[in-house]
Amino acid sequence: MSDGPLNVLDVLVIGAGISGLTTAFRLARGGLRVAVVEAAGRVGGAIETHTDGPWRFELGPNTVVESHETVGRLIRDAGLDGEKVVAAPAARRRYLYKDGWLVPLPGGPGSFLATRLFPPSAKLRLLKEPWIGRPPEGTEESIATFVRRRLGQPFLDYAVGPFVSGVYAGDPERLSMRWAVPRIWSLEHDHASLIRGALSRRKGPRPGGAMISFRDGLEALPLKLAAEVGDVRTGVAVQRIVRAAGGYRADTSAGPIDAKRVVLAVPADVAARLLDEVTAGASRLFDQIPYAAVAVLAIGWRRADVGHPLDGFGFLAPRKEGLRSLGCLFPSELFPDRAPEGHVALAAFAGGRTDPEIVAWDEDRIATTLIDELRGPLSLRGEPAYRLVRRWPRAIPQYEVGHGRFVDRAREIEQALPGLHIGGNFLGGVSVPGCIQGGTELAAQMLRG
Repeated sequence: MSDGPLNVLDVLVIGAGISGLTTAFRLARGGLRVAVVEAAGRVGGAIETHTDGPWRFELGPNTVVESHETVGRLIRDAGLDGEKVVAAPAARRRYLYKDGWLVPLPGGPGSFLATRLFPPSAKLRLLKEPWIGRPPEGTEESIATFVRRRLGQPFLDYAVGPFVSGVYAGDPERLSMRWAVPRIWSLEHDHASLIRGALSRRKGPRPGGAMISFRDGLEALPLKLAAEVGDVRTGVAVQRIVRAAGGYRADTSAGPIDAKRVVLAVPADVAARLLDEVTAGASRLFDQIPYAAVAVLAIGWRRADVGHPLDGFGFLAPRKEGLRSLGCLFPSELFPDRAPEGHVALAAFAGGRTDPEIVAWDEDRIATTLIDELRGPLSLRGEPAYRLVRRWPRAIPQYEVGHGRFVDRAREIEQALPGLHIGGNFLGGVSVPGCIQGGTELAAQMLRG
């Protein structure tokens, strides 16, 4: 423990989403005196599990992939290993909506050659990919520009574009290849070809990991982390951060809090406001980071009234197909205890950067529109047994072309203000595993120094 005054924290973490809680958990385990403040009345941020009797829905992320060792280690250290549930094998099957039908995504060379998602000309064009040159050094391309250049328009429409909608709810014409999908960007950067790069990486450690949740839903993780940290204060809004003797002072709705170091794990616009005074306005740049608005429709349906086998993770809807829905997941087919006997749980999504208007509609209009779109591909009969709409006006930060200037500004601020650290998902990755990895690495860095 710190040997400083008891009224001065070693670290104040602002924001009780998964980034902030991971950082606080690791710092507390490292022996520091840590407190977390959160303006909302609950912890977890975008991770929100809704339980109503036998129904259980995720209103934010539906699963976590153990794609980095920090994820599994956090779950073990938090004591949640026994609560973890692994997705059913059906999760490996993904569907794409095309011409009114759900078409399985190819799972290997044979199914790729046979799929009707891409025309023969697009499949043959892949043979040219290893010989397509890189763009001029220093060029920053959008995902759409990159994919058209290397793979062609059909792969943008029916492969990469839907993936971008599923992860970012973003617009591939605006998202930066370099910042939004750095692993794919690095294949060209390091190997001059996506195919050559993928083959080269097969010789090394294989990425991936189990897709998991918890018996009581994903919110079990932030709740457990908060309990382990101990000093987590919800409903406490921070107005500003200023320098103070020995560190920093956060002026909050519950009074001032002094700490030697501060971690910000908040949305970009909040970081811009809280740091405005102490950075002499330098933080205002963060206010320019765009966010995608998303509406989530949780639906329960009688299994007998669903004609589709629901034998997969769910489906994505390419923008070219003209649906308002971005896609639909089948959570009750992945994990147990998501729906009552004889029923299924579905989760549809809409909005994003390409269709933000739908999120402002009233709940009945959102629900009716999405359910009508699902009736055909899922062969739905009758009416839902359960429905709930959750709006996220600022759901996911968008790593659009030029995002590097925000990353550079964050580093400049940290260098100018030692002891101030900027975390959260608007800089280092939007996925839950990315946030866990970022929070773990930040805590390790702070414990070393």
